[in-house]
Amino acid sequence: MTGARWRRLGATGLGPAETAVARLAEGLGPRGQWPGWTVPDAAPGEGHRDLSPPLTALGVLALRDLPVPGVPEVIRRSREHIERTVLPGGLWRYYKNIPPDTDDTAMCALALGRDHPAVHGRTAASLAATRLDDGRFPTWFEPGWNPVVDAVPNAHVVAVLGPGPATDAAVAWLLEVVESGREAASSAYYPDPLDLHLALTRAVEAGVDALRPAVETAASRARDRLRTDALSPYRTAQALAVAAAGSGRGGRAPDEAAQRLVERAGPDGTWPAETLFVAGNTARPGLWHYQSWAVVTAMCVRALVVAGGEGE
Repeated sequence: MTGARWRRLGATGLGPAETAVARLAEGLGPRGQWPGWTVPDAAPGEGHRDLSPPLTALGVLALRDLPVPGVPEVIRRSREHIERTVLPGGLWRYYKNIPPDTDDTAMCALALGRDHPAVHGRTAASLAATRLDDGRFPTWFEPGWNPVVDAVPNAHVVAVLGPGPATDAAVAWLLEVVESGREAASSAYYPDPLDLHLALTRAVEAGVDALRPAVETAASRARDRLRTDALSPYRTAQALAVAAAGSGRGGRAPDEAAQRLVERAGPDGTWPAETLFVAGNTARPGLWHYQSWAVVTAMCVRALVVAGGEGE
């Protein structure tokens, strides 16, 4: 998106892209952590701060490759936090009191890059070793610990491992999940099909071309939702990014979607926290919602840039 386009968008109350990125830089923790918040739906007033490495990885994945001033420095600081939290075997976990898991490991690995010294060789070997008899990948490394198979972690693992015999069965399953419209039913932690759709775009960007038909289907559905659904800013941003990843055979995303996204930003150029993923917790019934204004803002910045078709 050109600087002139950003300035026109700024006339509605949102500062330029640099303003949002600068606010993100101010909001990072002292070691580059991205801020988050966990909220139990059974007791919303008892939420607490969350600075887990995968939140930082999600922020990096949203901002990477964007030609916006300030992005390289935010990513540099963020990657330092991810580097500091890597475990033996090139693994990551969400909290210290739970085992490593494939989704968080794969997202952190993608944020650092597959050739990064903390990732190269070790992470791929660790992820490949979890492969189940049916060729898919479980969520948790520790055998028997909540043995759930989730489509989004599978897409992220495939992105790290790349195409080949180790991922062929998982790719076939992911294609079938999207074709049959079972995205939400095939995920335990991510509440919207757009979460899987965005993960699939990351896998295609990583060279898994076999998943491109699923991304094309996802892009078409994203365009439809942008025209018909009352989406939140985070979901609007995801849909714009997914729509841009497709070939455009089903038409382009409506310009009004990006304009609506701009109009829903706060006066400081950021967007409010939304739920990124959910999980159960033994301390309380129901689900815990993992939220972050920073990740939402980074995703919105990405959406507006890709919706414009070019950078500054």
